[in-house]
Amino acid sequence: MDQNLKLIQHRDGGIVGEIAIREGDFVRAGDVLLRLEDTQTKAELSIVRSKLVELAIRRARLLAERDGLAAIEFPSDLNADDSPDVFLGETRLFDGNRTNRQSKQQQLELSVEQIEEEIKGLESQRQSKDEEFRLVQTEYEGNKGLADRGLIARTLLVPMARYRARISGERGEIHASIARARTRISEIRLQIIAIDEEARTEAQRELSAVDAEFSELRDRRIAIEDRLERTDIRAPISGTVNELNIHTVGGVITPAEELVTIVPEDAKLKVEVKLAPITIDQVWVGQPVRLRFTAFNQRTTPELKGEVVYVSAATTRDDTTGEVYYLGDVDVSAEELEKLGVTTLLPGMPVEVFITTEERTALTYFIKPITDQFSRAFREE
Repeated sequence: MDQNLKLIQHRDGGIVGEIAIREGDFVRAGDVLLRLEDTQTKAELSIVRSKLVELAIRRARLLAERDGLAAIEFPSDLNADDSPDVFLGETRLFDGNRTNRQSKQQQLELSVEQIEEEIKGLESQRQSKDEEFRLVQTEYEGNKGLADRGLIARTLLVPMARYRARISGERGEIHASIARARTRISEIRLQIIAIDEEARTEAQRELSAVDAEFSELRDRRIAIEDRLERTDIRAPISGTVNELNIHTVGGVITPAEELVTIVPEDAKLKVEVKLAPITIDQVWVGQPVRLRFTAFNQRTTPELKGEVVYVSAATTRDDTTGEVYYLGDVDVSAEELEKLGVTTLLPGMPVEVFITTEERTALTYFIKPITDQFSRAFREE
């Protein structure tokens, strides 16, 4: 054939599960030639897919916790029937975490309410002390006026001044207690907020790890799916199966092993011939030849006409037989091939090629050795 045969190999190798062709079969591009065992690959793919589903469910839970949602929003492509235990487990974990946070926040809110009640009591005490201070101040100022006019002794003002100072100090202490209580409320409010913030931070940290693992498993799944798809070894082109090197179901093929060769459907017939070195000077491109296909019935198969289209520039040596020869190619037209009728030609069929060289007389055969000897003698120095 004037086109190279298509060699079919497999990158990974494996165990042969089915042989779908025989030598000589015509196949279309995409047809299955061989199938490899895929049980282990399918099991590996199933494990990876299950793990991806688990990670997707966990990721949905972490997203809900990070965003402070009231419920998990699962992706639409996730089916609860695929991993019901994981769905249930992540949902319970989400609800449990949320309940735990709410419980802590409720405890803190209760503390806030208790402090607020304390503040109310302190506010009442402050109002009472303010009123008491106002009354003492009024009484003190009245007595001071009397003392200024000499109506009473000034020594009577000392106990009242002392009492007024004590009440003023108590009022200040109440104010300080109220301020401290309000500070405690602010701190507790921050703790309440921190509970959600810590949950979001932890969810984001776990989410980063899940995303990294998810990405790695997704790439692994793609690789396994590609390997699974390649367990069906398909014809890349349409053509005829020339050689099938695999014959045993259950046999092992190695990576890059040559499995099948296919002759392209549109390949043109080309006959390769061996030319004896002693006749090479009488063979040239364009020379007409006759061909006889010895694999067919000679009585019903006609000889075909062809033409030499290539002659090698150097000899080739057969390592097995030691034969030395030139290589030549012979082209046969489509019109000539039609003479074969329905007979099918396959690569590797033996062909006898008859090339008409120059005509010689009997005398020429006798004197050629002598003339060759003279020719060599005249070339010697």
